[in-house]
Amino acid sequence: MSKLTKQDKIHIFKEWTLEEKRGTYLGKKYGVRKEIINYLVKLIKIHGFSILDKPHTYYSKEYKERAIKRVLFGDEAIAAVALDLGLSSIGMLSNWIRSYKENGYNVVIKKKGRHTLEEKNKQRAREAETRKPTRTEIAQAVAELRQELGLGVKTILAVINDPENDLPHLSRSNYCDMLQREDQDEIKRHKMIKRIKEIHAELKGRYAAPGYRVVADRLHNKGFKANRKTVYRLMSKLNLIGHHETQKTL
Repeated sequence: MSKLTKQDKIHIFKEWTLEEKRGTYLGKKYGVRKEIINYLVKLIKIHGFSILDKPHTYYSKEYKERAIKRVLFGDEAIAAVALDLGLSSIGMLSNWIRSYKENGYNVVIKKKGRHTLEEKNKQRAREAETRKPTRTEIAQAVAELRQELGLGVKTILAVINDPENDLPHLSRSNYCDMLQREDQDEIKRHKMIKRIKEIHAELKGRYAAPGYRVVADRLHNKGFKANRKTVYRLMSKLNLIGHHETQKTL
């Protein structure tokens, strides 16, 4: 959908009034919905062309609340209230009303400007605290605990499925089914794959194509038990294996 300029809006109004062109035709011509055309024409008829020069306006909490209550409690139509207030679009008032309902019938004024890195990190931390792990993530944890602690599946699942832990229920049959359906490496070697990616990223600055032997040695230093064949297979799967050109003999 294209954005209308001031000149476009003037032309639309003139075509509507002088040439009797209507919303469907004008909407196709200017690339906007006919509802926008209809609202624009009514807005200019009420407030004149001066409404097109209206600067960007900050609407206070009280102003929004009065407009919202006219619709919700005064039984006035959204379009009628928006036109009376001279709002640039009917969608503006509709968004106020939707936000008002979503926030428990309260007007929330959003903070202007971009969020700082600190605010973004706090938001991610809050989301991570409230988000529950998926069944795939739980299956990954079960596989890792089996390798690290040598515990049986039944024992681990009994702890996970304890009602006090408030985790998604995962039965033994679900776990076995996920092992068959999901990527085996993502389930059993999730931490190793993550570490391989990190090591590869660290070494890219020093080597044009970090080899699997170097990566395998770094993994051993970090306490991972994996032979070079496994590391080579995982790196190939992740498309991290470099290709060396062979020198042509004359």
